[in-house]
Amino acid sequence: MTAHTATFRILAISSGLSTPSSTRMLADQMTRETAAALGADGTQVEVSTVELREYAHDLTDALLTRFPSERLAMVIEQVRAADAIVAVTPIFNVGPAGLFKMFVDVFDTALWADKPVLLGATAGTARHSLAIDYALRPMFGYLKADLVPTSVFAASADFGADTEHQADAQPLAVRVRRAAAELATMLRVRRGIAAGAGAATDGMTAAEEAAPAPDAEDVAESSARPALDPEFSDFVPMGQLLRRG
Repeated sequence: MTAHTATFRILAISSGLSTPSSTRMLADQMTRETAAALGADGTQVEVSTVELREYAHDLTDALLTRFPSERLAMVIEQVRAADAIVAVTPIFNVGPAGLFKMFVDVFDTALWADKPVLLGATAGTARHSLAIDYALRPMFGYLKADLVPTSVFAASADFGADTEHQADAQPLAVRVRRAAAELATMLRVRRGIAAGAGAATDGMTAAEEAAPAPDAEDVAESSARPALDPEFSDFVPMGQLLRRG
């Protein structure tokens, strides 16, 4: 398979408060699986991670002064340049961490418009699993981000596997892979890269090349039928459809 030279830039935003944190662990899993899905055909993937806890004072100052520090301005430029954002936050009191909301608040809302975003969240128990849908998705929907359909929530119990073989059997690993595959597909479509499809030849698309040749009997029937009104030019008789089944 031909490798694609364009590099995809994935930026993970983790707002975990501790070191190490389950939020950072989930962000790492999500970016790792995204990179694997994108790199399956040889495409280069560049992954960067920002720990918001390291910018807590910068975020506070930016909210008070409306001017980001030099350090925070560099992060803003990373977001601007990224092809996709993997945003992961712990859930506190049925909402995202304050650091996460501050990070969103200091940005120009136009920066998020049409930006592919894969959402993730962590919490102590699965009782907070709906927080992504009722707290995070509406926020990024308002910002007009291009959200990946599948998001990933992880409770403390989801991190129980201690070997790669066990991790493959965990529901969390399945959810992460599905979400990562959706983000990879979204990015390929944006770049015009048809996953698993070869280049079109002789002016024909890949779908046209793969289409089976029409049956001789179908051709004869089509010739015998009177010309249809242009509105119904694509009409196919039921008998002909049944023979194709």
